[in-house]
Amino acid sequence: MMQLDPNSVRYDGGEARRIDEERYEIAFDPRQRKKRVMLQVPNGLVVSSDDKVRRKLAQVLRQCALAPVLACTVAESGMVLAGHEISVVLCDDRMDDGKYEDIVKLVVRSGTKSPVIVVSRTGDWPEYLAAMCDGAFDYLAYPPIPGDLQETIRNALLEQQRHVNGQKTWGSNR
Repeated sequence: MMQLDPNSVRYDGGEARRIDEERYEIAFDPRQRKKRVMLQVPNGLVVSSDDKVRRKLAQVLRQCALAPVLACTVAESGMVLAGHEISVVLCDDRMDDGKYEDIVKLVVRSGTKSPVIVVSRTGDWPEYLAAMCDGAFDYLAYPPIPGDLQETIRNALLEQQRHVNGQKTWGSNR
């Protein structure tokens, strides 16, 4: 795979071009007699009342090949979860209308089983433990250590995939 520009990638025998925020089209060399294929980019929900935090977390999701869906409040998050397939949730520990616990409850009620990763500017060990007991996948300091949040997102998606495939994973008895 080779990056051509921000909207296209060349694969062995084909080239992917961004159609919109969530979709790519792959065109294969016609001499290979392969058709065009549409790819759906998985969505990640970002929830924060702070615009700067939302933009930073959205950027991290893009680096992980996820399409960010942004929400400023817990209420907006509920609407997003009801109307979109969400693979992972990144949220601030506090929003203008609630806390991360409210987001975890919305995810559980929606039945998506999307892992919730909480970021906090003030997070200490007791807050980490409380978040884990409340059902968060992880609780990280914000701003994140470079690469730390991306690794956590990858781990969350891998554990989610194992759960979907019926494999027993650490923490799956939560």
